[in-house]
Amino acid sequence: MDTGSAKVEEKEELKAVVLADSFDELFQPLSLNKPRCLLPLCNVPMIEYTLEMLAQSGVVEAIVVCKAHADKLAAYIKQSQWARGQMKVVVRAVRQATTLGDALRAVDESSAIMADFVLCAGVVISNMNLGRVVAAHVANKKRDASHVMTMLLQEATAGHRRRDKCDESVYFVEPGSGRLLALNSHAAVPRARATVIPPDVITAHAEIEVRADLADTGVAVCSPDVLALFTENFDYHLMRRDFIHGILESDILGKTIYAHILAGASSLPADGAGPAGGEGLAFVSHGGYAAGVTDTAAYDAISRDLIGRWTYPLCPDNSAAYTYNRGAVYKAASVRLDRASRVEHHVILGPHTHVANQTCIADSVLGAHCAVGEQSVVRGSYLFAGTRVGRNAAVDASVLGERVTILDNVVIERGCLIGDDVTVGPDVRIPAFTRIARRRMRRAAGTPASIHAADSDDDDAWPEPGAAEGCADAAPDADGQELFDRLAIGAEGVGYVWADGADAGHGSDASSSASDFADDDDVALRLRRLHTIGSTARDAGAADSDLDDDYLDDSAHDSDDAAEKLTPQEEFERELYLTVKRACDEDLSPSKSALELKSLRMSYNQDQAEMRAAVVHEILRTVDVAALPDSAARVLRKWAPVIDEYISDGRDQLDLVGILERHCALEVAAEDAVRARLFVRLVYLLYQLDVIEDVAIIAWFNRAQKKLAGDVDPELLRALEPVVDGLDESDDESDDESE
Repeated sequence: MDTGSAKVEEKEELKAVVLADSFDELFQPLSLNKPRCLLPLCNVPMIEYTLEMLAQSGVVEAIVVCKAHADKLAAYIKQSQWARGQMKVVVRAVRQATTLGDALRAVDESSAIMADFVLCAGVVISNMNLGRVVAAHVANKKRDASHVMTMLLQEATAGHRRRDKCDESVYFVEPGSGRLLALNSHAAVPRARATVIPPDVITAHAEIEVRADLADTGVAVCSPDVLALFTENFDYHLMRRDFIHGILESDILGKTIYAHILAGASSLPADGAGPAGGEGLAFVSHGGYAAGVTDTAAYDAISRDLIGRWTYPLCPDNSAAYTYNRGAVYKAASVRLDRASRVEHHVILGPHTHVANQTCIADSVLGAHCAVGEQSVVRGSYLFAGTRVGRNAAVDASVLGERVTILDNVVIERGCLIGDDVTVGPDVRIPAFTRIARRRMRRAAGTPASIHAADSDDDDAWPEPGAAEGCADAAPDADGQELFDRLAIGAEGVGYVWADGADAGHGSDASSSASDFADDDDVALRLRRLHTIGSTARDAGAADSDLDDDYLDDSAHDSDDAAEKLTPQEEFERELYLTVKRACDEDLSPSKSALELKSLRMSYNQDQAEMRAAVVHEILRTVDVAALPDSAARVLRKWAPVIDEYISDGRDQLDLVGILERHCALEVAAEDAVRARLFVRLVYLLYQLDVIEDVAIIAWFNRAQKKLAGDVDPELLRALEPVVDGLDESDDESDDESE
């Protein structure tokens, strides 16, 4: 193609190329049965957000390029609103493509793009009209004939939840014009301790901006020359690592790239004028939201933004199917909530969803026809349509595909991805970052994957359920039944645990850059975990020298800086304090408070004794010592049912009396007489409220006198003696009456 002939005509109809494939495994096994862009985000297929953005931006034709499940994507488009809309949507299958570069070369070969076009992934979420970005691109091309691409970047400081935890990119930008001068892009593990600035960038420019606070949105406005450059350079496979670096570092190509930065770029002068030599160049800077769902960590972050209305007017209640309720809770009309269920905040409940009694849902999205059984907890998780959770189960920061069944007494720890039609349980705990699928893995564990391998989402590349590809034990048993991994997923489990391989990220810009710095499989594994929902630097197993607290999860982004440095036990204690404080401030009922504490216990894997001690200590801290005895009575009457949840037998009652003694002896800053008075009051109140029996008080007192109860404050023991004597007398009188 003659690059000089690609003159821009402003009246040319605007087209878009939408890349429906990611050429990585970061969403598997969720994407085994459908392309990633058809997975639901807040109960809407992700490609709907992308196509809506393009239609609002004046795009007349969107060419959706797809390798895996192209027939399913075409069928979806055919029955959707886009089959009848003003914007034409064409699905182009590229079955031989193995990388993004191959897909763009196929588009170039088709000659479907002859003018400037929008290039984006099929999983971009944005509330923007791209018209201003396109206008900026056109204006820059008029001033700079070598300009081929305008990248859409969004400001995202270190630690921001939308920031890619695996990528540490530094952009060198020309102030005023927005021209991208260089890009230093590398993986977060191992951590780079220095940024290399190309010498020619410094010598050729009087002023440059060094930006480490920018995130790639996956959207760009391109000249047709971009497709030609991919065709001419067959070693271009990835957009950032190959194409952008190739353009910026090549003196032969002579092409330029500009950046359009969202949310307050500092390089735009207040009067709108550019620096010397840059007058008139269009570098538009304004607010807006744009982000690409590159992995499940981004999936979680963007879902939270949608639910929290950071993407306004792009919100869940734009659809008539949902109504907005206090606490950012969106409910469909057919949702059924039992009387004692608790839906806390930042939740979407799809049509015909049922939440049973004593169940807690928070920071989660439940699809249509989901059901959560009694005394279960779902936090920070995403349940696709038809998923069912049994009784006394907990799901934490995980994604569950369609028609997943979680049986009774199952705990799903954070970072788990469970594919369609899997059954887990009963009575099992699934460790963090476990992947479970209805099919076995395509490759045996440890088999390396190349970025040139077949797209991992390709349906033809995967065996049918039970097929024996890459696994020695894949043959069915004597009865013809599949040998599921029931030791790991429960006696009634249906599915296979995937090995925690290190190759899942190959093919993506950020993950593949790890190979530029280290060949260690452990590094690749740690990067894959950082790509996963619920991940933190500690979960990735990173050493302090590799990662710092900038890479904590989004909850750290939303909290104060001190919280980022807490140990897991300190985090639990802080959450316990906040839970008790919220229950007091909002005057929650004992049943709701107990449900919140149960979810907290499951999230932090605390045993019964640890939780009993922690909860009682935190509750007792709310007693005003200066207002005895009324304050103690008020607190215990409210919290006695909650404390009773952690008492199951006489041994637990003995432990509870000991907890009361240690609290009064060690944590109450008051005179001995006041501490003794408080201890007696607490013990007697819990006796009156039927939490502690008289025999337990007497037994603890006798053990303490014999020094069998550990170190006991003698002042407290002496103060309790009259109470014990009174209980003894009551028992004797009862015995006499019975005789």
